[in-house]
Amino acid sequence: MRISRVLLLSSSLLLVSACTWVEPTIGSRSVSVVKPEHVATCEQIGQTNTRTAAKIGFIRRNAATVAKELQTLARNDAAAMGGDTVVAQGSSYEGSQRFLIYRCQ
Repeated sequence: MRISRVLLLSSSLLLVSACTWVEPTIGSRSVSVVKPEHVATCEQIGQTNTRTAAKIGFIRRNAATVAKELQTLARNDAAAMGGDTVVAQGSSYEGSQRFLIYRCQ
């Protein structure tokens, strides 16, 4: 009985670790995530430091899910600031990442 509880809890945590909790805002759907070379003619209007859970308890979340959430948060912030493009500054670390926000159009 104890083993079944441990298995149930472990499998539940693994399933939850792949879930995405961050939803895009309406305006953020038109914000692009691009590489630095694509913003040479754009105006930088700000920056954002995004953060999401990289672990649930002792279980590390799926890296692709965390990266997607960080980008969604950056796109949400860019839309709120009137930006249409974001560029990641470095890679994510422990569920955080910095993005520069641009207006290109």
